[in-house]
Amino acid sequence: MKKGFTLLELLAVIAVIALIGGVSISMFSTSTDTSSEEDLANKFKEIQEAAIVYVDLNDSWLSSFTNGNEIYVRLGELQNTNYISGNIKDPLTGTDFPSDYLIKIYKVNPEESNSYVDSCIISKVGSDTKCIANSDGYACECCDYELNNTNNMNIGCNY
Repeated sequence: MKKGFTLLELLAVIAVIALIGGVSISMFSTSTDTSSEEDLANKFKEIQEAAIVYVDLNDSWLSSFTNGNEIYVRLGELQNTNYISGNIKDPLTGTDFPSDYLIKIYKVNPEESNSYVDSCIISKVGSDTKCIANSDGYACECCDYELNNTNNMNIGCNY
């Protein structure tokens, strides 16, 4: 009668454990990346919500909004007035968001009775204006500007 394991049985068990470990590690790293991207989208939404509240509570901004169909609020202004944290960081890069990001608040279909307010975050450098995030916080189709090619957020916009 034999006692113990053969070398072949032992190698088979080690191979199965290694395979399970490899799959687990790859699944964990994928979920961490998705979590950071979702965190970034939530930060972009938080910035836009703060801008809408800021405009709603500030009469001078509100009156300029009713005269036109859009207004722009700088991220730096929201930070200086404590509507949003002054050191809000990009979870993907760990760097501070630029204070010159513009939050565009605009009326959608202003001539129609079902008009509503929407927002997006854009970056404007000279005459070059690029989309950073739409109102859902994702870098896809916002404010009729092209996407920012340097944006690290690779989320598909089929949400």
